[in-house]
Amino acid sequence: MKTVLQNDPPTRSDHVGCLNTLNALESYRTTRAGTAEARVTFAQSQSGPFLQEVLRRSPGRGARDELEHAANALSGCATFSIGWSDGMTGTEHVSVLGPAGIGDVSWHATITVTTDTFTVQENLVLVVVGTTLVILSEAASPTAPARSRTLSLARTAAARLR
Repeated sequence: MKTVLQNDPPTRSDHVGCLNTLNALESYRTTRAGTAEARVTFAQSQSGPFLQEVLRRSPGRGARDELEHAANALSGCATFSIGWSDGMTGTEHVSVLGPAGIGDVSWHATITVTTDTFTVQENLVLVVVGTTLVILSEAASPTAPARSRTLSLARTAAARLR
């Protein structure tokens, strides 16, 4: 079912660049000039699993540049601390899986968030087709859905942009 998630991303980290990159991809609308964005989130239930798709069409190399920037930034993230405005803290771990073989260029990773009360794992796939960046994330607790399923969904999304 289509849903609207409460947008409460972490607000602080010991690796601000990692946090800001993930928030810019998944939580915040782009502010890049000339870029059009659409996003939708689906959930099996209120507790997940969740599937989010963000499409960003940018002029020129904008989509490719955004993917390259995100991949470079997240490749240096490994494990870092995160915290929310309500005082909750945790750790985030980025397991880089590299190119996904989808679209013109792609990249993917598994992201795990752990706090004292929950663990959420996410498959994150970034795909460029022409001037569009597809940001596809599929998350569940405590383990993400099968990565093969997320990659299949990303392939379908990319094929629809051709």
